Amino acid sequence: MAQHEWLSFDQGVADQAAVVDAATQSLIQWFEAGGADALVGRSVVIAGIGASHAAAATPVYALRSDGIRAYRSSCSDIPDDGVALADVYVAVSQGGRSRETIQALLTVPVEQRVAVVNDSDSPLADTAGTVIGLGDLVDSHMSSIGFSATVVALGLLADRLAGRPTHQGWTGLAARAAAVVDAADEQLRAFAAEIALRGTVDIVSRAADLTAAEQGALLFREGPGLPAMAMDTRSYLHGPMDCAGPATSHVLFGGAREGLLAEQLAEKDVPVLLVTDEDVDAPATVVRIPVLPPTQRVLVEVALLQRLVQHTAAAAGKDLEARAFTRYDTKVDSVQQVVDGTV
Repeated sequence: MAQHEWLSFDQGVADQAAVVDAATQSLIQWFEAGGADALVGRSVVIAGIGASHAAAATPVYALRSDGIRAYRSSCSDIPDDGVALADVYVAVSQGGRSRETIQALLTVPVEQRVAVVNDSDSPLADTAGTVIGLGDLVDSHMSSIGFSATVVALGLLADRLAGRPTHQGWTGLAARAAAVVDAADEQLRAFAAEIALRGTVDIVSRAADLTAAEQGALLFREGPGLPAMAMDTRSYLHGPMDCAGPATSHVLFGGAREGLLAEQLAEKDVPVLLVTDEDVDAPATVVRIPVLPPTQRVLVEVALLQRLVQHTAAAAGKDLEARAFTRYDTKVDSVQQVVDGTV
């Protein structure tokens, strides 16, 4: 059933731990019942646009680390008549109506199509051979619950494809993430005031944490409307960091290398927030998080970013529910619209 009600972003964040942990249990049951067993041993493209593309970054890194051939696509880079890039296409879209995502999935036979989708009654779900459903969760316009549930679904999929038990470490993880956020709340509130004062934010992470960096940049741009950029640490070191100065603030996710980056940024006297699971001494506001596998760690990191965005909006006097544009040519109501090219 298509979603007709929406939560505010603040309410979505408040409800997130309980809702996502419940969804996690349902997803674990689906995987343990063999729902994804046919995908084991096959190469994978995870395709999505916007936040869904961000959600795929860390799972793809994890799959590659486990020796599985995996790629990430923004959907629009898949030609309609190109050669299949992998054995399986996993298309990610919470509402299941993203035009580019459906079009990418249609480039392979139905038996190669997998959808990770929240809306079970959607064009994307209709066209997929396998559907990994999040459970028709009520979400906010600027996604909170839905994004985090997507992170869980893709993390569980990565575990299953790598042959790991799909329940290990996931049960109750959203509640653990909420506890980390609450413990760091005053640090986040104080740093948010710096972001609001400076007006722009660079979010930089080690490669394994790129989902958090990319989703964080989207949240800052879509919510308080602040210019934000996401990048992996090694790329950031090769030039993009050079614009650091009075108008920039910086959020880093990682360990010792990101601590070293904080030391370099200190030359410009800019505010730096470092989120780390290591014992790092750096000239930064340091938030320590639990040691977790990357696909689980990113759920904690995204929860921290959500709270940081809330505090930044408050400090800047911005309304998180305000919409910037009326969007055209992004959503469809049927697969046939994509096939016919009527949108």
